[in-house]
Amino acid sequence: MKKIISSIFVLYCGMFLLNSCDEGLLEVEQHGALNPDTYYANATDADANQLIAAVYTTMYDMSGNSVTDGDDGVTRTANTNVNSQNAGSNGTFTSLYRVNYLCNLIIENLTPDSDIKKQVIGEAYFWRANAYVDLIMGWGTPPLVDHVLATDELEPTNGSSAELWAYVESSLAEAISMLPAKPGLGQQEAIGGRVTKGSATALLGKALLYKKDYAAAVSTLKPLISSGLYALETDYLDLWHVASDFSDEYMWEWNMDDADQANFENQGDTRAINLTWRAENVTVPGGLGVSGFGGADYGKDFYDFMIDHDGKNNRYLGTIWDYEDILDRFVELGLAADRTAAIDEFWGAAPIMQNCQGYFRIKMVPWGPHPEIEGWVSDVYDWNWADEIHSKANWPGMRYSEVLLIYAEACLGAGTNTAEGLAAINEVRERAGIAVLGSYDLDDVKDERRAELVSEGVRYLDLKRWGDAATETAGLAAYTYTFEGYDGASTDYKVTPTAVPEWSDFVVGRDELNPFPYNEMLLNPNIVQNPNW
Repeated sequence: MKKIISSIFVLYCGMFLLNSCDEGLLEVEQHGALNPDTYYANATDADANQLIAAVYTTMYDMSGNSVTDGDDGVTRTANTNVNSQNAGSNGTFTSLYRVNYLCNLIIENLTPDSDIKKQVIGEAYFWRANAYVDLIMGWGTPPLVDHVLATDELEPTNGSSAELWAYVESSLAEAISMLPAKPGLGQQEAIGGRVTKGSATALLGKALLYKKDYAAAVSTLKPLISSGLYALETDYLDLWHVASDFSDEYMWEWNMDDADQANFENQGDTRAINLTWRAENVTVPGGLGVSGFGGADYGKDFYDFMIDHDGKNNRYLGTIWDYEDILDRFVELGLAADRTAAIDEFWGAAPIMQNCQGYFRIKMVPWGPHPEIEGWVSDVYDWNWADEIHSKANWPGMRYSEVLLIYAEACLGAGTNTAEGLAAINEVRERAGIAVLGSYDLDDVKDERRAELVSEGVRYLDLKRWGDAATETAGLAAYTYTFEGYDGASTDYKVTPTAVPEWSDFVVGRDELNPFPYNEMLLNPNIVQNPNW
């Protein structure tokens, strides 16, 4: 039987099953349609780059899911009446299988007869492994689809943990063998931010940590760390801004330059708006970002943690600001003569802020143009309030600081190389400007990951794999908050909590895994649903 190779067909008929469609149609050549076998056989280097660009774009779109996450690493509303039909993870599940499918098309059909095509095939191995790391951690035992399915293979059963992790590891081994290495420090731009041997090695170390194969994670990451090819940015404040484009800290990144080698541009991306504060609350935005606001703030618990853990150092200033920090910034930038004037400038026409306790996420916020400040570098393409505003700062997929923290945790788990693990965690702490540790334990790793990697899509997953989710997320959905600035003449914040009528905390025995989407299970009766969904 012919293999299904039309992504449009898969998208409309389901990721696994097409039993509701007429299989006979699959045997008919479409008039006016380019035969995929012919296309791949005759693909040029430019065609190959276009094929992998579709994968990069899909993964970039999914990487934005975490940017409005609270400190618990997930946007937790009421968690009530969530089921397999309406779970927010359903779209991600489908998209991850689409990535796997597109990658398998490349791996199976593209001829490696040039360096570019070999690189693209290596990238396909990397991205299908990346997709399955997310699938395994999200759904536990998703079906293993290790090739482009034929019409008689469209009802795969749940995969086993062993075979799923083996798929990830073998895919990354192939990626490492085929991808180019980063030439050296300061050379990330030479490869346009695309994934490399180092990227694949870092992802393999992360997968092995998640698998709890700590010894293998240590042996995988140790040569990467000692290679000298990666380093932390000197100033945490530069991260997520154009100042850190092609940084030695970025293990790979989505290049927002017009000349991107993977043909990806983000002028059509609206993520910048979702990362910033409401325009009506910032009448003179200056360097404080661009328009938009929606659930992008951190709560008081996280603020208190950062103050206790970091103090007001550079990592704090690159992560979270309190109301006083914002007012000080207005004065510093010359947007207001003093704090009293800054209050008026900040609030503008809106007297309240919904979903806010007076603490603001500054991490990832793109700086807008401010021509009055000498040497100011803007992160945005445009500055037009009537239109969407787009960031031109590259978007990192993984940072070297996470590699160091993965290594530190793996060393503890393996019970070996703990001196090197201590050096790794201390390297992250030193850059943050906090005291180094004389020894460390898992609690130290947990705190460092919370401070360093907030909003990078790992916190909630960390809590689940550590068994801490039920405790650490308790009560997060019980209230919404409204912030109205200072409470009268005092400097206390005026924050009004509003009880959520129906809400539920993390459900032990259920929420460790996402539900398999209801529609997918209708199409594929061989999928066994996760417990209690």
